[in-house]
Amino acid sequence: MDFMNNPYQIANRFRLQLCVLSALTCCFTASYAGANPQIPFYGGNGSIIATPHYPIVGETAAIQVVVGNSGDAAAANVQVKVSFNDWGVTFQGWQEMGTVTIPLIPAGGSETVTVNHVFETRTHTCVEATIVGADENINPNDDRGQINLEVIHSGETFSYGVPIRNNGDEPVALLICGQAIRADGQIGDAAAPCKGDEREPVLLEPGEEILFPVEIHVAPGEEVTFRLDAFNLLGGDPLLPQNHNHVELHIIGTDARTLKKAALIAVQSAEANAGTRPLRNRLAALGKHIQHALDGKSWKDANRLNQGGAASVFAQEIVALDHLQKLLETNLSAASKGELNAAALQLTDADRILAQTANNDSGGNAEATALIGAGDRFRESGEYKKAVTSYSLAWHRATH
Repeated sequence: MDFMNNPYQIANRFRLQLCVLSALTCCFTASYAGANPQIPFYGGNGSIIATPHYPIVGETAAIQVVVGNSGDAAAANVQVKVSFNDWGVTFQGWQEMGTVTIPLIPAGGSETVTVNHVFETRTHTCVEATIVGADENINPNDDRGQINLEVIHSGETFSYGVPIRNNGDEPVALLICGQAIRADGQIGDAAAPCKGDEREPVLLEPGEEILFPVEIHVAPGEEVTFRLDAFNLLGGDPLLPQNHNHVELHIIGTDARTLKKAALIAVQSAEANAGTRPLRNRLAALGKHIQHALDGKSWKDANRLNQGGAASVFAQEIVALDHLQKLLETNLSAASKGELNAAALQLTDADRILAQTANNDSGGNAEATALIGAGDRFRESGEYKKAVTSYSLAWHRATH
């Protein structure tokens, strides 16, 4: 089915955007006389990686791309452009995140480039890496790779407006149906169940667009697939491909405790790779503060703290982030700094979830809401210790 020429479309038909081309990996068994820069496995098998794996809206994600050279001569001045496409939300097509030039890739070797980007929209997107220039390139057919990427918000409730647009030149009357399918196969959360003629169709004129609201409760660690179908009742048979379209969203829940554990793992990894004993000792001390914050006695569940343990959890986090920010100013390797920066984001995300969950449980407290907003602004400016202080105060306002 020609997606762009459909008489109407659900604008971000995520499942059917075929981003990963790993079925063509057989093509990389050949070697070439001369230089041949390439994106191995068309982006599959880890040759394009996002860190964190599920980027958080409003926070920096690192996109790493492995660029190989399957030729028998060195590849020089290889330019790699990294782009993303969430046109289902922004309608802007491929948007460049950055272009990096690799001075030299030896014959049979590879180099890794990194482009940082802040995603502004929660969506499913495609990330593409393309070789756009090189002094010599024997085979341009292996110069492109893509991966699918989920950009998420931390929290337990997924709220999203699915764009639906009539791209044709005739009006459409859409019967819209939505249903969530959970990992265990259970079907529920029918946000817009089809009820035959009982449901009023949505009328769209040519060029008209609406946002269809979807809200699903996603438990921590749970994975849910949500499918939204649209049938054009003016198309004769609504089940024909030209009269029917759908979108699938794959939603993954996270929780505060899991994020803190991930931060601890990142710190421990940086400690293992530290070059000097004093640096290892500082990282070990940092890790102990996170471990204390994970003390099970302080937690009710993965997103809630006990009254008696909350003060200790937030205090340990504030000290940990103070140490962490000072370590980021040292001569750590770029890789270790990347791990620590990811840990800082995970810790602040976790504490935001704790504050927001407490505020939700209390029915909403205006002071707590304002403090969460202040914490968000500190987090966005990289002032992580101040962010956690605000989230801590928000938690106490919500629970007292």
